[in-house]
Amino acid sequence: MANHIHIIHTRSLLASLVAIIVMTMMGINAQAQTHTQEQAQMQRFYNLSASDVAIADRLPQFAISVPLPEQYADSIYTATLLYPEFIDMSDTDIQAYHQLAPGGTLPAMPTLDTHLVFDRKRAQLETSFCPLVYRDGKYRILVSFMLKVQSKARHAQSVKSQHKGSAKNNTQLKANDTQLKANTTPAERYATHSVLAEGRWAKIRVSETGVYQISDALIRQAGFTDLSKVKLYGYGGNLINEQLVGSELIAQDDLKEVPTCNIAGRRLFFAKGPVSWDSKDSKRRTRNPYSDYGYYFLTQDNASEPATVDSTTFVNSFYPTDTWFSHSLHEVDAYAWYEGGRNLFDRRAITKSNPYTVTLATNANATQAQVTVNVSAGTHAEVQLSFNGEDKGSITVNIGNEGGQSTYNKGNEAAKTFTVSNLSTEKNQLTITTTSGGSVRLDFIDIQWDKPLPLPSLTTGVPTPQYVYNITNQDHHADPQADMVIIIPTSQKLRKQAERLKAFREENDGLRVNLVPADELYNEFASGTPDASAYRRYLKMLYDRAQNDADLPRYLLLFGDCVWDNRLLTSACKSLNADDLLLCHESENSFSQTTCYVDDGFFALLDDGEGLDPASHDKLDMAVGRFPVYNETDAKAMVDKTIAYGTNTNGGAWQNTLVFMGDDGNNNLHMRDEDETAEMISALHPGFISKKVMWDAYKRETSATGNSYPDVTRTLKQLQQQGALIMDYAGHGKATQISHENALRLNDFNNFTNTNLPLWITASCDIMAFDGTEENIGEQAVRNAKGGAVAFFGTTHTVFTNYNKMINQAYLKHVLSTENGEPISIGEAQRRAKNQMIEDGADRTVNKLQYSLLGDPALKLALPSRTMVVDEINGVAPSASELQVLKAGSIATIKGHIEGDEGFNGIANITVRDARELVTCRMNDANEPEGAKSAFTFYDRSKTIYTGNDSIRAGQFAFTFAVPKDISYSDATGLINLHAISTDRKTSANGWCDRFVANGSDINDNDSIGPSIYCYLNSPSFSNGDRVNPTPYFVARITDQNGINAAGSGIGHDLQLIIDGDMQHTYNLNENFSYDFGSYTSGSTFYALPELAPGQHRLLFRAWDVYNNPSTTELTFTVVKGLKPNLFSISCTNNPAHTSTTFIVNHDRMGSNVNVAIDVFDMSGRHLWTHSENGVSEGSAYTVNWNLTLDNGATLQTGVYLYRVRIGSDGSAMTSKAKKLVVVRQ
Repeated sequence: MANHIHIIHTRSLLASLVAIIVMTMMGINAQAQTHTQEQAQMQRFYNLSASDVAIADRLPQFAISVPLPEQYADSIYTATLLYPEFIDMSDTDIQAYHQLAPGGTLPAMPTLDTHLVFDRKRAQLETSFCPLVYRDGKYRILVSFMLKVQSKARHAQSVKSQHKGSAKNNTQLKANDTQLKANTTPAERYATHSVLAEGRWAKIRVSETGVYQISDALIRQAGFTDLSKVKLYGYGGNLINEQLVGSELIAQDDLKEVPTCNIAGRRLFFAKGPVSWDSKDSKRRTRNPYSDYGYYFLTQDNASEPATVDSTTFVNSFYPTDTWFSHSLHEVDAYAWYEGGRNLFDRRAITKSNPYTVTLATNANATQAQVTVNVSAGTHAEVQLSFNGEDKGSITVNIGNEGGQSTYNKGNEAAKTFTVSNLSTEKNQLTITTTSGGSVRLDFIDIQWDKPLPLPSLTTGVPTPQYVYNITNQDHHADPQADMVIIIPTSQKLRKQAERLKAFREENDGLRVNLVPADELYNEFASGTPDASAYRRYLKMLYDRAQNDADLPRYLLLFGDCVWDNRLLTSACKSLNADDLLLCHESENSFSQTTCYVDDGFFALLDDGEGLDPASHDKLDMAVGRFPVYNETDAKAMVDKTIAYGTNTNGGAWQNTLVFMGDDGNNNLHMRDEDETAEMISALHPGFISKKVMWDAYKRETSATGNSYPDVTRTLKQLQQQGALIMDYAGHGKATQISHENALRLNDFNNFTNTNLPLWITASCDIMAFDGTEENIGEQAVRNAKGGAVAFFGTTHTVFTNYNKMINQAYLKHVLSTENGEPISIGEAQRRAKNQMIEDGADRTVNKLQYSLLGDPALKLALPSRTMVVDEINGVAPSASELQVLKAGSIATIKGHIEGDEGFNGIANITVRDARELVTCRMNDANEPEGAKSAFTFYDRSKTIYTGNDSIRAGQFAFTFAVPKDISYSDATGLINLHAISTDRKTSANGWCDRFVANGSDINDNDSIGPSIYCYLNSPSFSNGDRVNPTPYFVARITDQNGINAAGSGIGHDLQLIIDGDMQHTYNLNENFSYDFGSYTSGSTFYALPELAPGQHRLLFRAWDVYNNPSTTELTFTVVKGLKPNLFSISCTNNPAHTSTTFIVNHDRMGSNVNVAIDVFDMSGRHLWTHSENGVSEGSAYTVNWNLTLDNGATLQTGVYLYRVRIGSDGSAMTSKAKKLVVVRQ
């Protein structure tokens, strides 16, 4: 992770408002209608806090966002600062300023940067500035001011003619002409139906811009018969403008007919390929990074004649005006220095011993040309250039790490433009020779001719486009308005699973869902050429057609994987099939780990003028998520998990837990940020149980392979297995591991078997580069069919810690919030968090673009919709003035109710924790370069008094428990957290109460007997001395009439498992303990033992009662490698089965990796289907889902069949059982 620390820049408008708000908006509506010169103004006073003006590693920025009225476009806006008050900068601040801006000068007044921006069609005026100034001979800081925003009506003609732009230094803001174009509303930009809705259509393509002919052979390939009746449609393969411009949306909507010209018996047309130039003088080409071809369509229309033009009109339409005739390009794309970005480079490495001579185009008309050579390198390098034998100087490529400076660049590029007059009419040659440094790769050579290339022959040698295929009729221009859009890859292999999710969202959430294949969007919105803007223009059509807020599209799910090399030209991507992938929007930068990005949010920038500035001003208008799936198996896993979460199949008390994980290093920065985040969320939502896992609070171990935190790893795996609403991590990371110490690895996320699925959030580097070719934690977590995460919000590349804290906190705030009684979806939370970064000025860099959401953007977290209230603590109502006392050894009773829901029935959970205690960390990394300079401290409730479940009836609940001896005996308040879920799992509630202390004693000295313990390995049938596999599963049942001490709050009073008397194999089982339902006197705990060596072993288990009386029990056992598992029983969930069934395999290898194979036969013994998989079984039952599809792709028909299940573990022989399966097709 990039460790550039930046204290918060700014605050939001409302948070910054301190004293006086004076707003006089005078007659805006009337003003818009009459276009008078009447002015409106808005004045607000602000005081800046210390955090607003702090100087850290960047200069502070303050930002203000002011909503504008619907008629904003009829006015001109100016912003001015009035009544400024300043304080002198301290010597420390002055020194910090000079370090950040050496040689810089500050203005006497802050310089305003003002922009008109949009958020779902709502206009806002955003103003930002740096509050540092130099006036009266002193460095000073603006600390108080009034912002005055004035609006002035402008004339109607001005409204029509001005473009949307930005205003800096109080210049005027102007509205977008296309949005206000006379007689054309945004909804009217689009055809009612696509031309592709009727008739027979064939797709053709060209590899470069030029004149082409439609031949008889071509139309016969397409199935047409009459060349004179064939029409041509489309606009080719130039990259679609990524800024939304209304006139272009109209011009390029659907497919327009292209006039052809008949010359010498040939049907000619001018086609656009994938390369273009902005102007004749451009030094850099624009290449379509999504396609190497430009596409058009043919259709035969016997009812009307094709559009035609005469030869003069035809030639004048492109020659010599088209920039294609002013340039010649050499470019071969096949290599990348970094897996990211949209630019590729030549496959050939240019070294000192291997110069590169390129033969270039000639131009008989030209006498002179400007040649631009763009080269790239992975390390500092220099090349020498010569053109037709004449020296043309050198190019130096600097990476940014010269002089030992650190860099996140994996390469860089440099260009040189020079004039040549020694042109050849036969062949021009340019030679590139590396003279120093590492190898170099050519990007492109562009020749800009002083005179246009000759007009190509229109009678001989005219090329014919390539026939691609015929398409079926389609009409997405007639699609209904949608709340949610799901885009699937062209192959439609994932359609079945996407349809399942579509149906679920329609039935469960009442959403209107449109499901569209990618190629059909290319056809109607990009002339058939693969272009990411096709997805966006389809969404823009729905967006512009919306008549009100409720009609706007809300969610976009990209239902398919992607890869940064969209054209699949590099060696890492060549084997992939483009039809099985969706496109992704990549940055222009293709070298830097920090500024190169993939941004699914690009598709959701839907207001006019947006698309070119997603970092600073363009705001997201839809919630976006992606299912990074390449095959149906992974797609099914993600849909299964999403639907199960949406129906709350596994709903329970785990959904009331938030886990905050802080890495060590960087002088405690990550732990400090994460602790601040946890405290902020706890203050906002005290009903949730906040669990902190701070690395440096644990013992760190060092070995030959590096540092590790075994207890951190063990704790995280336990918490993951138990489940949590959110797992939030801040710290170092990469694609295959969490933290430098490998607290969690990629393989852990592959093998998790938790059925309680959290939302994972990682403010860390490179955790989920879903556009790459290597496996990564984020993708594996969501694709893991047995566990992992229901969704993942994290980063694709390297990010900066100062910005990470801001977006992490903003996302958590939004995703844990409700609106109109409903949780804000995980995708909408991302949209709001990223927009907030722009509005507040907290992050106007590409750092936030590195964050993406893997998961369904419409999914909502299982937040409580009801409130639980504590009515009594030991028969006394909680009081703000008087705290109840829970004494050690006493029996406590907590009673309460669900507020406003007397009919609530279900299961309630209570967690009672003792007072907050100060935890002092160990400074494990004190001797490291970026280690702790002082011990980090944080507050946590580390002592749990009781946690248990009981029934809740008619909205009433009650819990009784024993208070253990190990309490704080302090006057600081404890905390009760409550959670309940209804019987139908559709409604949940939570609450809290802190009106008690744990102090005093009521110990019964007569009890000196510890709890009763019954334990076994793998199965209750285990007998002492039995043989077990190398990874046996331990279970202990504990009972005590006075109560069990499962809190582990006292030193040495843990539920402890010791293997072979070895402290290295000693395990704390407190977190795994659960009381029996409604009880505080009995419960159980468990643990999956790590792999043990073959031979005899001994375990000791120790437990304590609430009076700290201990009991121990011992087991001896023999580990045998390759021991066959016991297969107790097999069954099916649906038998008879209609469309699917789930095989249930009951065995004795809980917690161990098992190999399961299932075969299905007909009653004559013919083998029909086989399936094999392996995984870790959470309980004693392993499940396998089957959709009744056979190995040959056919569907199992009605009948009686035999299925056989085989199971093995640790390389053992397989144990098998067989049963009958009945199938009844309906």
